[in-house]
Amino acid sequence: MYEEASNSTILMLLHTAVYPFLAALIVSIVAGKLLRASPYLGYLGGFIVGLSLIHSGLSFPPKQAIDYYTVTVLIGIASLYCLTLIKSPTLRLSVCFALFGLSFYFLLNPVLKHSGFIISLSWAAGCAFVTLIYLLINHLKTQDIVELDTDNENIISPQLLPVGLMISAGAAAPVISIGGSLLIGQLLGALGAALFGYVIISYLIKTKKNHSSIPAFLIFSGLISQSHILADIPLNVTLMLTASCFITPLATALGNKLNNKQSIYIIIVQIITCALISGLSLWLVWPESSLY
Repeated sequence: MYEEASNSTILMLLHTAVYPFLAALIVSIVAGKLLRASPYLGYLGGFIVGLSLIHSGLSFPPKQAIDYYTVTVLIGIASLYCLTLIKSPTLRLSVCFALFGLSFYFLLNPVLKHSGFIISLSWAAGCAFVTLIYLLINHLKTQDIVELDTDNENIISPQLLPVGLMISAGAAAPVISIGGSLLIGQLLGALGAALFGYVIISYLIKTKKNHSSIPAFLIFSGLISQSHILADIPLNVTLMLTASCFITPLATALGNKLNNKQSIYIIIVQIITCALISGLSLWLVWPESSLY
């Protein structure tokens, strides 16, 4: 019995952390170095690998709410193309808001459809608005995707956004796993592991784009919103977990060419904040009965 439990734990660890991490490393290298494409495809590929392993019933076209993360990944890629190709700021943000709303509608409607179309649409619009705020914070300095300097003084700063999301996803994973949904908690862990693999390769090849975290935030916020709708995680907990993602974008947007030392300080603040939020959230969602 104990051997079976041990094997199950190892398998869960492999599916949640190891395989998504390795897949993100490989895809990031292939996309960033060999194909000269955007290395952010690495963490998306790593997440999809984790999704297919954790959610064994994954199907396309989607049949269940979790299946729609394949669509969310595609929508995240499409939103980055919109940010690059559409010149009008108003049209660009409008299209992104519509895409974000469509993603959340697909993720939440399978459960909310019993409450009516207006409720589903309201939740999708509200979640899309939060994602749009994240996008706008990244535009505080410029209205276009900017390329950050990557000299020896600020080589870490372009990685702050994915690092912040990686920390937030890792901190949220145990909260959601214990509080209501092991599946969603594992997917948050897979996202964090995939982002870790991407950050390593992105750092080594000196990726300059600072908006490659938009699809990751779309996935993260989708998982957090599903944890409330599908797993009954309290709304105040989901809001705190979501708010933890905004530390690094605010620091990046308000900072002036952050050097390596400042970037490390911001990462430390992110870790401490996420640890405190995760601890408080665990206390709020901890079940009254034994976990075993």
